[in-house]
Order: sequence, then C-alpha cells, then structure tokens
Amino acid sequence: MSKPKAQFQPSNILLVEVPPHFITLCEACRASPQAVLRGMASMICGLQCNEDDRLQPLDGTAA
Repeated sequence: MSKPKAQFQPSNILLVEVPPHFITLCEACRASPQAVLRGMASMICGLQCNEDDRLQPLDGTAA
C-alpha cells in the first residue's frame, strides 16, 4: 500500500525515513530522534542552533 502524498509541504520541512533501530538507539541515549536528525542536518549544512533554537550559519551572521 502506498502512502498518500501531501498536497502542500512547506519548503523548510524535510521528511526522513529512519530505521526503527535508529529510534531505539536515540531513546536509549535519552535523545530525541528529531533533535539528533536536526543536529546532523545542521552540521551537513554548516549551521548551528542559536539561543532561540533557530539555525544560523556557523560564522554567526544572520541567515
């Protein structure tokens, strides 16, 4: 059975399918799977979280 496609998706959302053991590993480490994925994506994109939990470039300039 195929998944229904969303009619509208905001451009700042990335849907990622992860294996169940990734979620189990995150939960065993008391980490949110979403937070872990967000952290990995920010490193790949050269971003960091500021005090407001918003992503910004590593050099500290406004995005």
